Amino acid sequence: MTSKEKKKVQFVIKSSKFCNLRCRYCYEYAELGNREAIAPEQLDKMYAHIASYYSRLDCPVDIQFIWHGGEPLLQHPDYYWQTFDRQQQFFGELSSSVTNTVQTNLTVLNKQHIHLLREGFDGVGVSVDLFGGLRVNQAEVDSLEIVLANMDRLRSEKVNFGCITVLTKLNLSYVEEIYKFYEKTKIPFRVLPLFNGAFDGQHQGYEISASEVLNAYRTLFDLWLESKNPVIVRPIVDYIKQVIRHYTSNAKPDFYNKREWEYIYLVNVNGDVYSYADAYNSEFCHGNLFTTPMENIIFGSGHEKAIIAAEKRMASACHSCEYFGSCSGYPIAEESVIHNQVDADGNAHCTKEKGILQYIEKRLKETGIINPITRQVNIKQEYISKHILGLDIAV
Repeated sequence: MTSKEKKKVQFVIKSSKFCNLRCRYCYEYAELGNREAIAPEQLDKMYAHIASYYSRLDCPVDIQFIWHGGEPLLQHPDYYWQTFDRQQQFFGELSSSVTNTVQTNLTVLNKQHIHLLREGFDGVGVSVDLFGGLRVNQAEVDSLEIVLANMDRLRSEKVNFGCITVLTKLNLSYVEEIYKFYEKTKIPFRVLPLFNGAFDGQHQGYEISASEVLNAYRTLFDLWLESKNPVIVRPIVDYIKQVIRHYTSNAKPDFYNKREWEYIYLVNVNGDVYSYADAYNSEFCHGNLFTTPMENIIFGSGHEKAIIAAEKRMASACHSCEYFGSCSGYPIAEESVIHNQVDADGNAHCTKEKGILQYIEKRLKETGIINPITRQVNIKQEYISKHILGLDIAV
């Protein structure tokens, strides 16, 4: 990576934990009744610290703020319009490289929200599972009907969005139906395996193993491969890219180096900063972005501890893997902890990632897309660019 190559960084902002739903698997469950929100002046301090650091680097940087919750749209739309204006002031020349996306349960939607989603945010993600009945309100009523109606409204109002569906034991048998829904509606989506909850036993009855996730990924890939009009489904398209890169002789290797560059930071309501893998683990807190310069957070002891742990996970699972360099190792570094693929000694086990790469490679050989003898990709480059390598959607 040259010093002038453009880099990306995401800040997942927990604007408030307050939510009108009580999704049974939510890792924020204990705080969903807390109305505390990040104050505008705290956001200003955060912007000042971020802008000061990234404006001094010798490479261009895309900075993405992902507004999360709780339910972010329970904040008045003016909360976001005002902070977008403040971003312009703090980031100055960097403003053209700053974007904002929101992850919403889409249970509240009026004209002001629609205007905000269409004209204010650069990207919209909708959380909806379609099956399983785990996304309920405080009266235990499933939110699906109202969310689907609001998705229809967004489409009619020309608001682009993607979806996230959490994979659990309760919707595991509906993977094909889930894919077909998104294929029919042409909505890009991400399948997110169930992650660690807020307390022990929270997921009893709908927990899911890495092997079950792998089987679901295999099904999703086959559906994608057999479709005449494949929809963007992540992380499947990312795995496809990795296998294609593995068989592209002049492809540049891709290695995740957390010490060199962190892609994602999570900012809690109180300003505490964490890596994706270590959310809310005080032992790995990097510092507070409301009070501490970004440089001190990046080079502080908390971040160093998180880096060492991630490097250990990658060393245990990635360095001997034939796909390492095609797969950057990021899933093991940052996702294996929350998906329970790390043992008591801190070593990671790459069940679903390596398994799906092997499966995709096998299927692409069977279909003739990859020639197992010449180790070449037998498919037109323009098809790869359009249907595989060019896929890019923030969901």
